[in-house]
Amino acid sequence: MKKIIIIGGKWKNYKLYVYNDYNLRPTIHIIKKKLFNWINPILKNSKCLDCFAGSGSLGIEALSRYSKLVIFIEKNFKLFKRLKKNLTLFKYNKYIINSNVIKWLKKKSLIRFNIVFLDPPFYKNLLNKTIYLLEKNKYLSTKTIIYIESEKNYIIKIPKNWYIKKFKIIGNILIRLYLRLNK
Repeated sequence: MKKIIIIGGKWKNYKLYVYNDYNLRPTIHIIKKKLFNWINPILKNSKCLDCFAGSGSLGIEALSRYSKLVIFIEKNFKLFKRLKKNLTLFKYNKYIINSNVIKWLKKKSLIRFNIVFLDPPFYKNLLNKTIYLLEKNKYLSTKTIIYIESEKNYIIKIPKNWYIKKFKIIGNILIRLYLRLNK
């Protein structure tokens, strides 16, 4: 087991234990700090979707900073169970879904999210399919912030109504923040 630390909000400095699994690559502290400095002004009462949740680090950080709702989607059952256990510590036991993100996004959404976290496993070519389904099946609100973490050289097909707001390369990781406006 290794631990991740919540870096802000009502659960600041709380330690969560996660599996030391080769499929799990929690967002490193320096990146998480940069991301939440970028989006902190819009987190309160937001509706977030944490695709490829893994440890849940990003979604839990959003909840700690007063997001109204976070839906966590994690395919790996072992990681899903650990995430669920960690979330019960905060009495948040809903909207934790054990599913393949691509399959789950194929249905039309009843909720429009204003923040989406996309941090899929590297080298699996999942981002372009995910972005396409988020748009096609109406998961995004009229003004949505999308965070994408990928390997440095990954080429993404970005919709015309997504505008790059911030980006940074840290080691071999490229982080990007997009603003999606209604067409």
